[in-house]
Amino acid sequence: MTDKTMRLAADCTVEYKRGTPEPLGATVSGSYVNFAVSVPGAEEVTLRVYRGTSAEPAFAITMEAEDRTASVYSVCVKLAGETPEGGWQYDYEAKGIRFTDPYARLIAGRERYGKRLNAKEERLVRGVVRPSGNGAALGRPGIAMNDLILYKLHVRGFTKELKNASAGTYAGLAGKADYLRTLGVNAVLLMPVTEYNECFREGDRDDGVPSFQSTPYYRGSGMRTNLPEEIVEETERERKVNYWGYAKHYFLFAPKASYAADPGKADAEFRAMVRKLHAAGIEVLLEMMIPADTNRSMAYDALRFWVREYGIDGFRLGGDTVDTRMLATDPYLADTKLLCGGWDGNGIYASTAAPKTPMLAEYNDGFLADARRFLKGDEGMARTFAGRVTRSGANVGVINYITDNNGFTLTDLYMYDIKHNEANGEHGRDGSDYNHSWNCGAEGPDKRRKIRDLRLRMRKNAVLAMLVSQGTPMLLAGDEIGNSQSGNNNAYNQDNSIGWVNWTGQKRQADFAAFVREAIALRKAHPVLHNPIPLRGMDYLSSGAPDVSVHGREAWRPDDSPYNRCLGILLSGDFARVERDGSDDSFYLIFNMYWEEQTFAIPVLPGRGGFRIALATDTTLATGTEVGDLLSVPARTIVVLQSVPAPARDTKTTTQRGKRTR
Repeated sequence: MTDKTMRLAADCTVEYKRGTPEPLGATVSGSYVNFAVSVPGAEEVTLRVYRGTSAEPAFAITMEAEDRTASVYSVCVKLAGETPEGGWQYDYEAKGIRFTDPYARLIAGRERYGKRLNAKEERLVRGVVRPSGNGAALGRPGIAMNDLILYKLHVRGFTKELKNASAGTYAGLAGKADYLRTLGVNAVLLMPVTEYNECFREGDRDDGVPSFQSTPYYRGSGMRTNLPEEIVEETERERKVNYWGYAKHYFLFAPKASYAADPGKADAEFRAMVRKLHAAGIEVLLEMMIPADTNRSMAYDALRFWVREYGIDGFRLGGDTVDTRMLATDPYLADTKLLCGGWDGNGIYASTAAPKTPMLAEYNDGFLADARRFLKGDEGMARTFAGRVTRSGANVGVINYITDNNGFTLTDLYMYDIKHNEANGEHGRDGSDYNHSWNCGAEGPDKRRKIRDLRLRMRKNAVLAMLVSQGTPMLLAGDEIGNSQSGNNNAYNQDNSIGWVNWTGQKRQADFAAFVREAIALRKAHPVLHNPIPLRGMDYLSSGAPDVSVHGREAWRPDDSPYNRCLGILLSGDFARVERDGSDDSFYLIFNMYWEEQTFAIPVLPGRGGFRIALATDTTLATGTEVGDLLSVPARTIVVLQSVPAPARDTKTTTQRGKRTR
């Protein structure tokens, strides 16, 4: 490396030395920064460093063959003096094309959400040199998969309606930590938070992008040739906002700057948010959408980076880039939860030890579809739904949810028969037509008491069915306070009141929110409702009843007729440990999805003194009421019965040959 390879601004001096090829990105060590970038097939790469938002670089260093290890170019530079406002920013140039480091820890130039950049502004999208967060991974809650109460949210949309200084930001989410803890949530799943371009046009494609820009390492960087100004103006009317954040291009190592109250320190604000949630006993999981042709090494580097740098507890993985077997056995992700559409648990752990508690979980719409159909009274669903309620795995868990961001909210699920996506501008062609929803007798909002009461009961049914099922339940943000999207089941481009959580319903929905808290508390208090041991349907302890059994209206006699809409599920507490030596209470779950009242026979368990009502979705069934041999259950109602202790025996009395003696 010679002086001929360096260009300096008039007022700048810089000291540099040979760099190291790993880690990739800009790594701070004291006053030095090591810049390492992979550029396959390039003969030289130029690093340009800027003082803040200055249009011209303070200096540029051209790295040549002697600075290359395989495809990685590196140089170590001393950045002396005070850090300029906006930080030390940098970009690269190779083969005549400027690009932003895909390993950058923070991206400048995208501070304002939803702002479409012109050609001049696009040139200011650059990486920012940022220090590492020491000890970020300390204090992770370490909650077992079956103990999680997951809560999915969009960082911007979760608090944007609150209209305060931190609305729609990481700081705004951190401010809701106490709310989440009080609700009973102990884990949040964040929709994409890595930097991406939320502004797009109809028909955006990658045609015309030079082959270098399309190499796998740089697909995630969003590199592309600048569009002519006349094309920008011509297509402006077709502009949309990718509010959800499922995009073609990501900077996988940079938290989204426009989600921060202080975009210039988005990484620090994100780290503070994670620590605040961890301090409240709440884990943080990220949705990582990795484009299909992203280099796999970069994808793995990104996952490890978020765990190491920010203490992230898990990921929901989208796309087909990652190798699930490699991820499941990655030693650096051994205590990190991984969610995806499906896992081959037996194959993954055929030659390596499985963890004590599952760190893998299936995340798909299986529970959603079957639960929705059974709860609204479809034929032939009772036995299928029973399988969903009792399903869990030894090495692979399962995420159970009734609603997700892609579909109706819980309120809309029982307010609309069909989608109402007119605001999306796609003439109703977008969004699923198969929602298994039910408007309860009227499409849209309705003031009639009968319909409102039915809708409330159906929402309670949905939440309670999910929370008494084995596996890991997941709530969609705002469902507990009656959030509605006015029937929109695909609000992917609705960065407005349709897509944001509406907190004005918090007081109006206080009773329903209290029911959700009570159901969560019941689940958390009783391990039999989230047993770490997969249920077998067998009495392998010789306790007098199997760990789980399925019933109909008659005890011990399941009804598999296609028209049956009733179900009883008995969970024996003898198969769930409480503390060290005790067993849990037993629970009998009753589901009546008929449109009229049904009578259920209550099973008798040895060593138990009967059952009392622990929770019911119909208010005529009072909590704490002890039940006899039969129980009349109102239409479309779920009842959770909890065993009561057997009457204490007289210890002085024994039985011998059928006679009582003293």
